[in-house]
Amino acid sequence: MTHALFLLTAQPERLDILKMVMNARGLILIDLLVLVAFSILTWYIIVYKGLFYRKAGKANDAFLAMFRSGATLDQVHQYCESNPSCPLGNVFSAGFRELVKIKAREESGEAGTGSIGSQNLERALRRSAMVEITGLESQLPLLATISATAPFLGLFGTVWGIMESFSTIGSMGNTTLATVAPGIVDALVTTALGLIAAIPATIAYNHFLRKVRLHVADIETFANDFQNIAHRKFLQ
Repeated sequence: MTHALFLLTAQPERLDILKMVMNARGLILIDLLVLVAFSILTWYIIVYKGLFYRKAGKANDAFLAMFRSGATLDQVHQYCESNPSCPLGNVFSAGFRELVKIKAREESGEAGTGSIGSQNLERALRRSAMVEITGLESQLPLLATISATAPFLGLFGTVWGIMESFSTIGSMGNTTLATVAPGIVDALVTTALGLIAAIPATIAYNHFLRKVRLHVADIETFANDFQNIAHRKFLQ
């Protein structure tokens, strides 16, 4: 009767990940700390890049509305100078500055400014586009690294925990649950933390990579359009 009452009143001990991390030792502790750091870093990048792409998208939409509204190039340039976080605006500014230099050389009577100016404009647009694309892609390789390495770090902790359990069995000469439980728990916790870090990183990387490709397409399309406009109106 007393034993049955104990079974009814006893509550299972809750799984405390933080306690397990603090109680871990040696390589298991290092492995767990790295996985926790990976998880924190992953969510920081997710929040930061999510806000970054959202802001860049809104800035590009506002710039295109301004550019297509019939405003002069000087007015568009002034708008871009006051909105430096706009990728398309930065590409426009680079092309506009190069176009001003080309027109200044033409007015000074330099020979061969047409073909040379066209090449300089193309290089300026390409250079600015690459700078913007590099900024859009920043921190994504870190997400890819975390998504690829975190499961293996979790697997390493799993193998090491099982090895410690077998080592304990060999040294103590018994196979009771109390003997093997600490190593098995460490093994399972590292596996879980590895997946907790890797799954969000993989999903975020694929999601952000698609956003980058859309931004890259917009940048390349706008650079080509700007170059065509410059050829029709200023580099004839």
